Amino acid sequence: MVAGTAPTDDDDISHIIIRDVLGHSAGRCQIVRFLNSNGTKIHDIILENVIDDSTPADRANVTIRIGDKNPAWGGVTPLGDTYGFIINNVHSYSRHCILVAGSLSESIISNVINHNPATEPITYESGLEYTRDLTLTNLRTLH
Repeated sequence: MVAGTAPTDDDDISHIIIRDVLGHSAGRCQIVRFLNSNGTKIHDIILENVIDDSTPADRANVTIRIGDKNPAWGGVTPLGDTYGFIINNVHSYSRHCILVAGSLSESIISNVINHNPATEPITYESGLEYTRDLTLTNLRTLH
């Protein structure tokens, strides 16, 4: 975690591998959250094998959240500040499977099964204009 108000030369969050996540959010928030702001970049991230085990009666809000458009959390990051993600093998029962609420570029999202027919596998809350060069394969919503 990077915290504080004074920027330094090494504030970037990078070269992170997260594997084999099984769980849900009892507070109906998100299971995995990537949040950067104020010029901190987040890049070269691998997230794989995420299983949301929430029930339809108690769905998490989001399985994987990237960024936040709310100004209280720094607002939408400039395009290019969040990049180089590989997200693979996701099962979601949440209200939103993958929520891009900030920017995301030069990334791969694959093998996603969304078990909530009320939403798509990826929700672009901040808008498609904050995405660039995404490779999306094998995204499926089960009805």
